[in-house]
Amino acid sequence: MNSIFFAATFLFLCLPSVIARLFRMEKIFPLVFVQLVVGLLIKESGALAWLRAHDVDVLAGPLGFSLQGLGWIGVVIMIALAGSESMSNPTSRQTLRFLPISVAGFFSTFVIGSFAGYLLVSNMPGLMGPQATPVRWALTLGVTLAVTALPVLISILRETRLATTEVGKLAVNCAMLDDVWLWLGIALILSSNTHAMPGVMLGLLVVYGATMFLVVKPVLKRWHAAAAGRARNGVMVFAALVCLSAMVTDLIGLHPLLGAFVAGVVLPKDMLQEWREPLATFSHTLLLPFYFVVTGMRLQLDFGDPSFWMLTAFVTTTAVVCKCASVTLAGRALGLPWRDAGTLGCLMQCKGLMELIAINIFLDAGIIGPQIYSALAMMALISTLITAPSMTLLTRRQRAQPAAAGVAG
Repeated sequence: MNSIFFAATFLFLCLPSVIARLFRMEKIFPLVFVQLVVGLLIKESGALAWLRAHDVDVLAGPLGFSLQGLGWIGVVIMIALAGSESMSNPTSRQTLRFLPISVAGFFSTFVIGSFAGYLLVSNMPGLMGPQATPVRWALTLGVTLAVTALPVLISILRETRLATTEVGKLAVNCAMLDDVWLWLGIALILSSNTHAMPGVMLGLLVVYGATMFLVVKPVLKRWHAAAAGRARNGVMVFAALVCLSAMVTDLIGLHPLLGAFVAGVVLPKDMLQEWREPLATFSHTLLLPFYFVVTGMRLQLDFGDPSFWMLTAFVTTTAVVCKCASVTLAGRALGLPWRDAGTLGCLMQCKGLMELIAINIFLDAGIIGPQIYSALAMMALISTLITAPSMTLLTRRQRAQPAAAGVAG
């Protein structure tokens, strides 16, 4: 079993990177996309069934649990790091625009997506999972359509050299606040999906939140001030707090990733100053590939089924148009030029990693079925793939316009 584990680890880590470099895909597609495709190809080629026939199961049993456990550790680290960045304290009036823009973008997409989802599931009840009701399913679809991918967004901003611009900073702040709305939405939907009494669940959630923000956060702040300069202690406290918080939210009946996000929020902002980039690199390079290759193996993409393409077109159009339009209009109403507002709208419709994490949570909870899960995964890929080209087009036009004006002058 040890040799099989290391062979699987080698393939999960190296095969997507080799394919991306061999076919020069890294400049067109994010590595996450390649990892998903590798997982899908392993399944569709019959390799997964062949391995199972030879008593090698990478999705279940000791081997599957070990590989998926590595992926979940990577996701937990990434979510906690996102949480630690989500409570930044912008002070300038221009930067504070992110509050109404985030609210308008997320909740308008959520409302429209939920309404459209209710109409959809009323006609196609087979899209629901075993634990869903039409209303719960519709709310779930609304949340998944309103997601913005923070890690992928930051990467795109760096590639397009917009990270230090006003629009880039505004987009990051909006995406961070969208993460808060996302996890609140996931918590509410999962709490309504539990067999426990709603009052007990709500009470436990309030106690947990009060403990984290009123007790743990002040204690950590004082401890960090007293232990200044001991970076190793900081990363150990980070690991312990994230694990304990994830365990508590799981015991309450919510998802462990909610606990990881809250743990990141309550950490002092500079506790991980020296460790943030190494942790992010370690997670993205050595842990997250397990998560996305396995996610690719779980996809059910029936390219010959018209209903699959109908669902994909429906969720993609609703998500991209609603998010882009609402953010653009909100930005324009707050004084941004049309081009900057449109740029912000294009950035905020990017789904990527956070979408895949959210739909995996809802699939495991039995709220969404495999067919809509696959359509939402395809939507996440499409929305992510169109973000960078659209940003390149907008920035080229923005650079070309002043140049043309200078020649005319």
